[in-house]
Order: sequence, then C-alpha cells, then structure tokens
Amino acid sequence: MAKKNMASMLDSFESDTTKEHDESIAIAMSVQQTKQKRNKRQASTTSLVSMKPEEKERFTKIAEDHGLSLSAFFRLAVNEYIENHNWE
Repeated sequence: MAKKNMASMLDSFESDTTKEHDESIAIAMSVQQTKQKRNKRQASTTSLVSMKPEEKERFTKIAEDHGLSLSAFFRLAVNEYIENHNWE
C-alpha cells in the first residue's frame, strides 16, 4: 500500500510540475509576442489627422465593420487613392 501511495504522490507531483511548466511557457511566449509588437510599434511614426467628431465616428464604424483599426483604414484608403488617381 505504501508503494501505491508513493506512486500516486509522484504522479500528482509530475502532473503539477508539467502544468506549471506549460503555464510558464505560455507566459514566456506571451511576453515575447508583446515585445515583438512593441518593437514593431517603435519602428512606426504617428501623424495627426483633424476631422469633425461625426467624421471620426463614421470612419471608425467603417473600419471596425471591416476588422480594421482606424489607422489601418486610413493607410489603406490613402494607398488606394494614390494608386487609383495616378499620384505617383
């Protein structure tokens, strides 16, 4: 019976250790992804665009409806305009 209890205790310890290890790996991967995103963001620049509040609401709604941030929507719209109006 002592052997059974010992095996049970070892199985529980191994299970707990594996769970802790998996959680540590998940946290480390999350931290790495956050650092990569932050580094990408640092390589970018910011521009200000003035508009009426109702324009911002309209543009934000359109962007969100298409799964885009407002910034991504503006970049996409500007690039499309440049390409379709021969501005290059």
